[in-house]
Amino acid sequence: MVVLGLANNLFSGEIPYCWIKWQSLRVLRLDGNRVSGKIPISMGTVTKFQSLHLHNNRLHGEIPLSLKSCTNLVAINFGENELNGHIPGWMGHGRPNLIILILRSNKFGVVIKGQFLEYGNTLNLVRLVDLSRNNLSGEIPQEVVNLQALQTLNLSQNHLTGKIPKLIGAMILIETLDLSQNQLTGSIPESISGMTFLSHLNLSFNNLTGIIPTSTQLQSFNESCYAGNHLCGPPLKGCRGSGKETDVKNRAKGIGKGREINWFYVSMPLGFVTGFWCVLGPLVFNRRWRITYYRVLTELWWKVYDFVGKF
Repeated sequence: MVVLGLANNLFSGEIPYCWIKWQSLRVLRLDGNRVSGKIPISMGTVTKFQSLHLHNNRLHGEIPLSLKSCTNLVAINFGENELNGHIPGWMGHGRPNLIILILRSNKFGVVIKGQFLEYGNTLNLVRLVDLSRNNLSGEIPQEVVNLQALQTLNLSQNHLTGKIPKLIGAMILIETLDLSQNQLTGSIPESISGMTFLSHLNLSFNNLTGIIPTSTQLQSFNESCYAGNHLCGPPLKGCRGSGKETDVKNRAKGIGKGREINWFYVSMPLGFVTGFWCVLGPLVFNRRWRITYYRVLTELWWKVYDFVGKF
């Protein structure tokens, strides 16, 4: 057996421990079920694994160290489970063929520097890294910029602190970058303006400060991409004075934001009401004026009638 696809069923129970018998298996899909329990240690004996899809189940516990033996892995998707512990360092080290790594919506804790992403120079082909919605804390490792073939990086909804790596712009092929809902500080690095392929950016709800760097991509994004920070400059409001004042906190549209009064629209009904009563008010209260107004309109009507009748 080379491919086993059992995705999107109603299978429940634990993953069996019989993998040692299936040494030719390369692709396993158990995603979209109700599988529970832990990932069996015996799965690491199937060294020809290329693609493991166990996402959207009820798995818990840590990722077994035995999977380190599966050096041919191209895609790993363990998202939408209840896995915990640390993200294993072997996922970065010695995985030159890894293209997809998705661990979102689990309960992984601290990313220990020296384990994950420090091996960025060995992940030459990785295209997608999604670690969103976990309990990750600490700083974003500077070594992440070595993933220069990366197209999607999602670290949102964690507890990451510190600054965005200064040389993040070295990841020139990035198309999607989501660092939202963390506690990142400092300014947006100028190097980010070099990401010419960037089509989706979300830095909202951090503690970023300063001026948004200038580039075609960065100014084209919606204001909500920068909301919940202390940023200024297009597409947000311009910075006052020297451009360094960042004391006003940007917020998402419709969430805690006061509406500014547009006096043009306020003056329109006021002007209409005033003009209406200035012209027609005297006619309502003064009978003599009504009679005079009626005669003027009648004479004007007959003049127009005679003029039209000549033609």
